[in-house]
Amino acid sequence: MLTVILTILKILGIIIAVVVGLLLLIVLLVGFVPVRYKAAVKYPEEGTLNEDVISRRKRDALMNKIKGSDEKEESGEAEEEEKKQLLIKANAVVSWLLHIVHVTVDVDSTGMIINARLFGLFKIYSTDPEFVKKKEEKAKKKEEKRRKKEEKQKQKDAAKKKDGKDSGAEEKDKEVKESSEAKEDNKPVITSEDEKNGKGEKTDKDEDTTDDTDDTDIKESEEDEDIFNPDDDEEPEEGSGKYKGIKGKFIKIKEKIISIKNKISSLNKKKNYIMDMKDNERVRNGVSYAKDKFLLILKRILPKKLNGYVAFGMEDPASTGKILGTVSAFFPIWGGHVTVVPDFDNKRLEVDADLKGRIMLGLLVIPALKVWFNKDIKYIRKKVGKLRKM
Repeated sequence: MLTVILTILKILGIIIAVVVGLLLLIVLLVGFVPVRYKAAVKYPEEGTLNEDVISRRKRDALMNKIKGSDEKEESGEAEEEEKKQLLIKANAVVSWLLHIVHVTVDVDSTGMIINARLFGLFKIYSTDPEFVKKKEEKAKKKEEKRRKKEEKQKQKDAAKKKDGKDSGAEEKDKEVKESSEAKEDNKPVITSEDEKNGKGEKTDKDEDTTDDTDDTDIKESEEDEDIFNPDDDEEPEEGSGKYKGIKGKFIKIKEKIISIKNKISSLNKKKNYIMDMKDNERVRNGVSYAKDKFLLILKRILPKKLNGYVAFGMEDPASTGKILGTVSAFFPIWGGHVTVVPDFDNKRLEVDADLKGRIMLGLLVIPALKVWFNKDIKYIRKKVGKLRKM
């Protein structure tokens, strides 16, 4: 008996160890197997958005149409081709664990298409029109099957109800027949005196009693009217209703003033509380600690490889300078990898960039947990909770 118990415990221990090992393996895979990504952007697809280039292309297309070129038969084809040439072309790929999960995003002149696959074979999600149509057709077929099943079930239920009603009607008919026969066998005997008096007819005595009761009711109602006559009530004093209305308005105005005062005082309290938090050393330490960890997380998310070329220009040179100043603030991140060329003479935009990177969820979760459990951050959370209750 003891050996049996030990073997059962041994088997249970092995099963528990296998389950725990699988869970740990899944956690390690999700946490420390990187999610790889890469992307490439080209705008426009070919050429530039220089105004001179655009006007020259339009002029050439117009001259070809006038000459009767066979390349452009319809009047709108040149403009459509021009739009296609000026649209963005981009693609991105995200994969995880030897492409077990593989997501692609393609953007071109026709639009954006997203595809998600498992093991590179099974398409689990897609915005491709063909895939969407197939999915809709499958859904329609399932819906039709479900409706057919419901209709068949309804027909079966209706047939069962009919059978039950027919049997119940037959039983009721039998009961009615039996009751009628029993009544015919035991008919009540009506005498001549009953026929003379008539069943259900009122006698003179009954009429007299009803008349008496009617008279008494009428008298009682008249007495009630005399007692509760509204004409006998005293009229209210003149101006009393107006006085009450004016008094109520003054009370409402007073309540509004008090509520505004309370709001102003609560805002002042919150303001003073925030200023005290700003000057608090623990709050400053917590904010600086969170800032450092956030920059670390951002560094681990940003791409490892980045190459790009951006040329831009606005109609107003001043606005071009403002954009250049804003973009220059991010120079520590992309400096040395992206070339930015401002054009102060022409309206222009040209982008050609590609990047690669990877993200480990575990390396993001660890600093986030450190921030959450930091003593100074807990102190800040308590302070913020008190501020909300104020």
